[in-house]
Amino acid sequence: MLSVKKYSCLLFVAVLLVFEAFPVMAAELSVKESKTKSGVINITVPYISGAAGGKRIDNLVNQTIFTYINLQLKQVLDEQEVKDFDAVHKDVSEVNDMQRYNSELVKYTNKRIASKNDTGKVTASWYVHNDYEVKTTKDTFFSLILKIKTYTGGPSDIITWKTMNFDLKDGRLLELKDLFEAEADYATRLQMLIGYQQMGRARLLHHIKGKELKTPEPVTITGQEAFYVDDHYNLGIILQMAGNDKSAGGMQIYDISLNDFADLIKL
Repeated sequence: MLSVKKYSCLLFVAVLLVFEAFPVMAAELSVKESKTKSGVINITVPYISGAAGGKRIDNLVNQTIFTYINLQLKQVLDEQEVKDFDAVHKDVSEVNDMQRYNSELVKYTNKRIASKNDTGKVTASWYVHNDYEVKTTKDTFFSLILKIKTYTGGPSDIITWKTMNFDLKDGRLLELKDLFEAEADYATRLQMLIGYQQMGRARLLHHIKGKELKTPEPVTITGQEAFYVDDHYNLGIILQMAGNDKSAGGMQIYDISLNDFADLIKL
């Protein structure tokens, strides 16, 4: 029968072998959300922790996301209202402070809209609502879509989709062209694959709804298009169709497997 001392020694060796066989994993990326609802303003902001680059990169990414949402709110305000708010609310760098700033801005914006409603300066109540969709959560890469719906007068509301794709090693906000090798002709291939999808949609409408079959206008890829990458290694390209107003109906999304770019991809 093993003595307690020998058993403890064997257990210690076993633990060492386990740690050698399975290195300590990096912290998994976590996505949480900050919600504030006040009257006609309803805002939800996603924020992260666990980036490969550490807490500094977490803060950098979160600051980018919060800043974009805050700017959308400030567009509802006039120049003096923005100055008045910023005079008593300073720049922040920690996520708790970012949440507080955003929450106070939501409440302030709602009060300003309520005041305009009371004085008859607004014929129909304005509002700002938002939502988001996370596409990829890796400790080295984060992809999401921020969806904002705003009404500030006029015949209809405005829907804005903002894609953000972050390199979580350095916090850099990536453009479409950054996914590919520097000299790669990815644009030609993307234009061809999108063209196939455009023609396929036109044929479906022709057969299902009886609409005239028209050859779609070809798209031109510049490398600065809105895009996302999902967890299934698909690339989504979001295009605003020419002649359409800023609504969800004026957007076209093309999903393309990145396996079709295996020889060009850098991601």
